[in-house]
Amino acid sequence: MAKFEKLIISSLWFCTAISVMVTVLIVLSVLFETFQFFSLVSVFEFFFGLDWSPQTAIRADQAGSSGAFGAVPVFLGTFLITLIAMSVAAPLGLFAAIYLSVYASPSFRNWFKPILEILAGVPSVVYGYFAIIILAPILRSFGDIVGLSIASESALTAGAVMGIMITPYVLSLSEDVISAVPKSLSFGSLAIGATQSETIKKVVLPAALPGVISALLLGVSRGVGETMVVVMAAGMAANLTVNPLESVTTATVQIVTLLVGDHEFNSEKTLAAFALGFSLFFMTLILNIVALIIVKKYKEQYE
Repeated sequence: MAKFEKLIISSLWFCTAISVMVTVLIVLSVLFETFQFFSLVSVFEFFFGLDWSPQTAIRADQAGSSGAFGAVPVFLGTFLITLIAMSVAAPLGLFAAIYLSVYASPSFRNWFKPILEILAGVPSVVYGYFAIIILAPILRSFGDIVGLSIASESALTAGAVMGIMITPYVLSLSEDVISAVPKSLSFGSLAIGATQSETIKKVVLPAALPGVISALLLGVSRGVGETMVVVMAAGMAANLTVNPLESVTTATVQIVTLLVGDHEFNSEKTLAAFALGFSLFFMTLILNIVALIIVKKYKEQYE
């Protein structure tokens, strides 16, 4: 029996080591190609340049553009669409999770929650069709009524549809976390005279805060990494704008665009995709670190 346990422990250790090793190798491979890109293009130009036009000549003897790799418009479009998406998904998902876990009857929750979770399995291209066929014409018509010029491909359309797509993730995780809060906390709050809404605000949500933040971070990560909805609903033009009514693009869309074509693998155009990917990875890492710090401080305040 002791040998069998040692075998199981060794197998688990081996699987853990493989997982960590694969993660490290992925990061190192992207980092290596990113360093190659920055040996050809200035770091200052990439992170602070305002012009993104990565078209370059395919061969050395061919006339063509030398390319401009100022990624500010790309990152700005990514943040804009993600912000719009989370403005839709965060309140919808969190409030629906509170209703299902606290106010809804068990029978209603048992059939309604699975229906919402089915939306998480819908392919993103379906949401893209919904954006361009239904939502975009509605927004344009509404804009004409109120005197606003809304582009056929806009950050507002892509962000709104992406928010609908992210909502099931936020809702499902938040509902699970809120439902897992011990009922004794809620009963104790109600017993001393607090109302249901006060109990949710001052007892349940603080206790469920780490899980809620994790759900929101998952939504942000899904929004940052989404491609099809942005291509179909927001376009591919790297416009330097914060106007949600105009066309923008995101880093993931540009990564796909940069890796398509006959360019050499070590060209500036191809290597720019790795620089964008590593930048997204680093920004997501910083976001997670900040979230962990906030959760730690909040837990210290209530424990």
